[in-house]
Amino acid sequence: MVELLAPAGELNSGFAAFQYGADAVYLGMGKFSARAEAVNFTPEELSFLTRYAHAHGKRVLVAVNTLVFNDEFRDLAETLYDIGAANVDGVIVQDFGVARFIRKNFPTLRLHASTQAAVHNEQGAAALKELGFKRVVLARELTFDEIAHIAKNVAVETEVFIHGALCYSYSGLCQFSALCTGRSANRGKCVYPCRESVSFDDENGFAFSMRDLALEENILRLKEIGVSALKIEGRKKTPLYTAALSDLYRYILNGAPDKKLLAQKKAAVRTIFSRKTTTLYTKDRFNDTVADTSITGHRGLPLGVVEKVFSKRGERFISFTPTVGFERYDGIQIDLENVPKPYGFSAQKLLSKDKNVFQAVACAPVAVALPEDAPFIAAKRPVYLASCAAVKKAYPLSKPNMHDYGEKQRISVFVTLDKNGVYAAADDQGVEISTQLSEAKKIETVEKSVRQAFEKTGETNFAVENITIVNPLNLFAPASVLNEIRRSLYAKLKEKQVQKQTAKRRAAVESALRKSNVASIVSKPENKRFFIKTDDAENLKALTPADFEAIDEVIYEITPAFKNLPDVPKEKLRLALPVLCRGWEKKRLNDLIANLTNAGMTRWETSNPWGVSALDFKKCSVTAGETLYVANTQAAKALSDIGFDRFTVSFETPDPKALYAAFPDKAVALVRRDTPLFISETCPRKTIHGECLKCETNFNLPLSSRYGKFEAVGRSCRFRLLRANPQDCSTEVLKENARLWQADFTYRKPNPESVRDTVKKFIQKMK
Repeated sequence: MVELLAPAGELNSGFAAFQYGADAVYLGMGKFSARAEAVNFTPEELSFLTRYAHAHGKRVLVAVNTLVFNDEFRDLAETLYDIGAANVDGVIVQDFGVARFIRKNFPTLRLHASTQAAVHNEQGAAALKELGFKRVVLARELTFDEIAHIAKNVAVETEVFIHGALCYSYSGLCQFSALCTGRSANRGKCVYPCRESVSFDDENGFAFSMRDLALEENILRLKEIGVSALKIEGRKKTPLYTAALSDLYRYILNGAPDKKLLAQKKAAVRTIFSRKTTTLYTKDRFNDTVADTSITGHRGLPLGVVEKVFSKRGERFISFTPTVGFERYDGIQIDLENVPKPYGFSAQKLLSKDKNVFQAVACAPVAVALPEDAPFIAAKRPVYLASCAAVKKAYPLSKPNMHDYGEKQRISVFVTLDKNGVYAAADDQGVEISTQLSEAKKIETVEKSVRQAFEKTGETNFAVENITIVNPLNLFAPASVLNEIRRSLYAKLKEKQVQKQTAKRRAAVESALRKSNVASIVSKPENKRFFIKTDDAENLKALTPADFEAIDEVIYEITPAFKNLPDVPKEKLRLALPVLCRGWEKKRLNDLIANLTNAGMTRWETSNPWGVSALDFKKCSVTAGETLYVANTQAAKALSDIGFDRFTVSFETPDPKALYAAFPDKAVALVRRDTPLFISETCPRKTIHGECLKCETNFNLPLSSRYGKFEAVGRSCRFRLLRANPQDCSTEVLKENARLWQADFTYRKPNPESVRDTVKKFIQKMK
């Protein structure tokens, strides 16, 4: 059975998902969530939702899917303890260090690999399976055939996105926000610079602004393929959004017997939130309709087209014939010419046949009053229904009582009434109220009052199993006294309960930190070494034998079109696998790996999990490129455990010096950083011009946005965005005392003389 997985950005979204058909939800806690600006969950809310889910045969997954820094591991351990205590069904992880920390210290947590891991072939899925992951969230860019191939050939659960917002880049391979604003997508704080207008080829438009994914017509095919889970995106959306999407896709999975009802459910979804939609590349790698170059943000359900703009008694109106009915105060949006966002307003006044009406009827002309400050609106502009009271009413939400699903602590209560007052005790805790009690008229009434008082457990999680009453003098205690002593006793019990839980949590956290030795491990330092990386042999042509003498290693990135090794001393050459290896490239690249390894090439680099499976670590020396992110010592240890000889320190870590000190012979510093801001299958030229320009050669295209100047690089219909100029990071690297330096000269047009001069400068600086 395929799982329908819905987003829960807050507690009510979780209830909405379950109420309207989702089998499971995924959510984030206050920290370490890739949707840091969602409402997210407290430990108490997580525990409540999980107990509710399990009581109804549902599941809860928690995203701990950001890069984590060394000084955050105490907070991480506390978060993981809370997740484990809630008995959730899986943890979604990106950071290899976090995965290692979980395996070592919280082994009962089930590991799921985030889509941030950019798994796009069966070798990547197989590598993560070997590392202990039970489920892999596949890259969104895959075709149905590629998804089917992975599901069939790797014994690991597969999860596929079916609806929601899309990134222009492969998830996990985007540094645009981090490098241009300091707010990292890998830390859950992306500002979505891809949604901004860009300029190139004398054109302006939203070349990187993707439509929303919508696989409504295709999820039954995914079910037949054998996918384990169908995932809806949207943890920053409302509970209403979650309810409507869960309801729609559950109806489709159940066969959608009533096509009219199916259409109504689709219309409701588009009213709540919708951009233009796409099936992305599920059917065709070269799908043209994946971006929306003219408008950003929510549009709504298409409602009609402006037929006339007129004035009446000092008010301006638009008239149109709506495709569906709507009411006064519903939200209307209109696409304006050459304006990037629709103009929206509340429909405060409706006219039908010159009469004020509360409701507009489908297929009957209606006039809607415009606000006084409304911009110029031309005829024939599209009109949308952007919010609708009737839709909101169609998805009522039932909120369960937390205490109905709380984990109960069973207690036995002892109550004594004597001449000194009332004494109550439970679980080694006791309280007393000194007061003068009168003789009881009926002892049965006293016992009933005592039981009624102490059975009221209120906001606590106590369940009273039995109450023992000792009253040898047959005394009567007023209800006010009994209630007061009950409150005092239960408060004391609660305090003890919290202290016990806190002590247990603290002990588990300290144990995890102690066992994992998060702070550092110092290995034997080696001499300083200098590496360069390129993807074009032309870049090496100006280097002299003396230059090669000073260079310890040349890392050369190969592609499926690779033919000849560059003219580099064999003992100084390392071959780098491309980050991406899709279905049409895989055989060629795997054949290259086998042939080159058999020919004696034993030094390799990989920047993606697929290389972990593709390379033989027993026969080869393997290093890790930048997108196998190492932002903490646990990630460094994780890659060392796998067998990597070196790794590139992530530019995102705030304390690279600690990594250089702990791993002086393994931690590589990029002194010339030319990190792609993103890697994408979507062509910006085709997006802007509306058709494929059939580039006969690779291209380097200057462009700009409000975030700066950039260069789009096209290679075999795959695209990278670079900043206008590489970064020289040598000064800070020198201060951080890194012993392994690397200069990158990849993806740009070759410039041999510049490479030679830059290499000489860095080597001199390093010395």
